[in-house]
Amino acid sequence: MKIKIIFALILLFIAMPPRFSAEEKEPAGGLFRLECHESPKYFIIVKEVKGSAGSDILIKYKGNPDEKYSCDYALSDGGFEIKNEWAEYYAGLKDNLLLLDSTTGPGPSGLIIWDLQKRKKAFEGSWSDAEESGSGSLVYWLETDEASEGNCPDMKEWETHGLGAAIETKVILNLSDFTITKTAETRCSARQ
Repeated sequence: MKIKIIFALILLFIAMPPRFSAEEKEPAGGLFRLECHESPKYFIIVKEVKGSAGSDILIKYKGNPDEKYSCDYALSDGGFEIKNEWAEYYAGLKDNLLLLDSTTGPGPSGLIIWDLQKRKKAFEGSWSDAEESGSGSLVYWLETDEASEGNCPDMKEWETHGLGAAIETKVILNLSDFTITKTAETRCSARQ
């Protein structure tokens, strides 16, 4: 009888998809940190990757703006999962575009934009210090040139601390066609 109960429990755990919430424990005994974000079209659950940098992201598509979901990381029919590849973190949502930041230290980060309607990557690049922008654009700093003592007065100081430097230009990314427009603003920034 005892063997039948154990076998039944094993089958139950194999057949059920894993569900994690901030209160539940992962199999090894640690906690998964979850954060959830919502828009009229999407419910997004971000789960930290245990033992690594970055997050797995689960998108649930709403049938109507009032549809409610619990903050549980459970893949279900119609859901879309983006597995962590290069230390990606949730950076924001602009209409149907999910913005991910890929970074593990100072300097520019990777910018990955997913089109949630098409369920595919729409843009990959790098960025620093994103600023508030309109719904159809994204404003941030982009590395555009090499730094020198002539165009970067702080470079020598940064080098004494083992850092490098680069020239960045403030740019505007058009989110409809992903073209980048440079502004006239430039700055020198430290690099790891």
